[in-house]
Amino acid sequence: MIKSKQDQTAPFKGIIFDLDGTLLDTLACIGTAFNQALTETGYPTHAIQDYKDFIGDGVFKCAERALPKAAREPEIISALVTLERRLYDTVWRREIAIYDGIPELLAALRARSIPTAVLTNKDQDAANACLIECFPQHSFDCVLGYTGAYPHKPDPACGAAVIKTLGLRPDELMMVGDTPVDLATARACSLFAVGVSWGFRSRETLTAAGADVLIEHPLELLHYV
Repeated sequence: MIKSKQDQTAPFKGIIFDLDGTLLDTLACIGTAFNQALTETGYPTHAIQDYKDFIGDGVFKCAERALPKAAREPEIISALVTLERRLYDTVWRREIAIYDGIPELLAALRARSIPTAVLTNKDQDAANACLIECFPQHSFDCVLGYTGAYPHKPDPACGAAVIKTLGLRPDELMMVGDTPVDLATARACSLFAVGVSWGFRSRETLTAAGADVLIEHPLELLHYV
């Protein structure tokens, strides 16, 4: 059984999910859009799998990592992001995939009246569009993406905003994600940190980053709510 740092054994009352690499496999969406943007601006592209190491800290950091070191200037990064955002809108619907078990998990949580939220470094509009498209039967209690109102994860300000919206104590909530950024966010907000094995980082990376527990399949979460 999952136990928190305080040896919590009672069920958790709510779940905060990361988006990219946790609920949705967006690797091809992001990689395709960035590669097209890099091509149009005259920079080398990357294998789609390489974007696993670029994703997690927001679109500007992804752009910086995708560019050659000599080109990592603020104006170049900003221009690449602008182009990538436009191209992303044209490709994501045909490239996106839902991870196995996620629809069943969300349906079960809804049936149990367990509050759910999404906290992502993805742009807010893109996050909203993906969730509406992929999970039309599920209404999240809060979706907080990047708008500039709060710093990116792992800054605790964005997590605090989600926690306030859910109306639960931090020790009643799990943060579920696939990157060290998600686990650092959980720690910064005093949430139980659940790493997922199916996302963009390895089990070893998540263990080293301090996951309280690792899960192999989404439905494992149902044991703890």
